[in-house]
Amino acid sequence: MLELISAARRRKRPPTHQLFDVVTQEYRVGLLDIDLNMHLNNAKYLKFMDRCRLEHAVVTGLLNRMIEARCNGVVANTEISYIRELRPYQQFQVHTRILGWDDKYVYYDQRFESQRKLHTHALLRVANVYGGKSISPQTLQEITGFNQTSPALPEYVEQWKRLLQTKRRLTESD
Repeated sequence: MLELISAARRRKRPPTHQLFDVVTQEYRVGLLDIDLNMHLNNAKYLKFMDRCRLEHAVVTGLLNRMIEARCNGVVANTEISYIRELRPYQQFQVHTRILGWDDKYVYYDQRFESQRKLHTHALLRVANVYGGKSISPQTLQEITGFNQTSPALPEYVEQWKRLLQTKRRLTESD
């Protein structure tokens, strides 16, 4: 809750980063963040990822524009690869960036690193919502005046999109 209040207070400050910049935040694994295996609980990763996407939106000016336009983003899909564990009191950084968008979603890349080693990698796709309905990233830009061109999405994101389309077709045929 405090992060939301802080973000709301800071949202009108001039942006310090460009939309496609990597925004990095530092953390330390606390005792309330661990599970029975004595490492960062998998649910806590999502909490840190939410915090970091919020911070990315604040420092790029995206949050202010979305609030003023009465738009918001909703996570539609998340893919996480746990590579190395994060132990109690271990310091780590979360690197967050927007990779780009297609006609429906905005794609985020989030990486958890400690001592310059990758511990966890996540891909997310976020749907934009206005008036209770999903809108395209292009429509969001029109509403917010945040006119940017998306770079080509990396091949690994295109492969993930194909996997999600296949999963959707399989669930629709059941």
